[in-house]
Amino acid sequence: MSGGPYTRQLEELASESLGVPVVSCSSGTAGLILALRALGVSGGEVITPSLGFIASAHAIRAVGATPKFCDVSAEDLCCGPEEVLAAWGDDVRAILPVDLLGVPAPMSALKSIAIDRGVPVIEDACEALGTRVDGDPCGSLADAASFGFYPNKILTMGEGGLVACRDQELANRVRQLANQGRTGPGFSFEGEGYNFRLTELQAALGASQWLDLEERVSDRIRVADQYREQLKSVSGVELSPSPDLSGERNRRSWFTFVVLLDKAEWRDHVRQDLADSGIETGLYFPPITQFKPYDQAPGGDLPVTESISPRMLALPFFPDLSSLEVEEVVLRLDRSLQNCLS
Repeated sequence: MSGGPYTRQLEELASESLGVPVVSCSSGTAGLILALRALGVSGGEVITPSLGFIASAHAIRAVGATPKFCDVSAEDLCCGPEEVLAAWGDDVRAILPVDLLGVPAPMSALKSIAIDRGVPVIEDACEALGTRVDGDPCGSLADAASFGFYPNKILTMGEGGLVACRDQELANRVRQLANQGRTGPGFSFEGEGYNFRLTELQAALGASQWLDLEERVSDRIRVADQYREQLKSVSGVELSPSPDLSGERNRRSWFTFVVLLDKAEWRDHVRQDLADSGIETGLYFPPITQFKPYDQAPGGDLPVTESISPRMLALPFFPDLSSLEVEEVVLRLDRSLQNCLS
């Protein structure tokens, strides 16, 4: 079953948090597809960063458009005005920035570019639920934004997503597309549609977790702060770039905790060392352009992406990680890096 009281509760909670209308859907990827289609993107090129998860490119392809990959800024690993304008062309129909690792893309600047050129901004906010800038939550400033609830996200329903919309008219269009083109009760259909609905079971899980969202974000910030403090004395590694989000009106929600090794050739050795100690690490993210069918996609040079990606290493990160466990991870990382440096 879908579209029942738990779905309504989840959407009401999300709308209250984000300050804009929202529509639930089956995944973050489905949310991007719905947002693109609802905003009339069905061809041409969509500018999006190569550094990120491949789902953003898949969603663009799914609506008949072509991803045009841009680089990211070395300051925050998101695409900003400089990167978007460097990739601009006559056939660009939309901008799809990604809030990578919970870091907010510069939405005000990107919106200004988009308004000047008459295209929408669709924000991939799947990794940034709970992040805010100057009091504005991620997902609230774009024409539309997608959130995902896969098991590695801050809130999880197994799968699931939400589309945040600039106004109720767009939200109505997204809801129609997500529900087979349905426009009313019974067999009332108008135009195309998909089965991208969220189930009541998933919505119930999501609504119950949304009530604890602030606590969940605070727990992740606590663990991230412990890592950041203990890594200050470790040579051979640096924190992944992020803007200053200090102050009550700013916050990074920390999707995961990624560090940058000084040299890419160290990464396999360090990962194996940590694995031998029972410490799992991850790779966030290989450039999308290294995978088919995107290795021949249009776009310019990607120097920051190509420099940063091979040095990224995700450390163990979850809300219940204790200070002693953080200390152990950092100790093992330090030992491994000392071997690399010697």
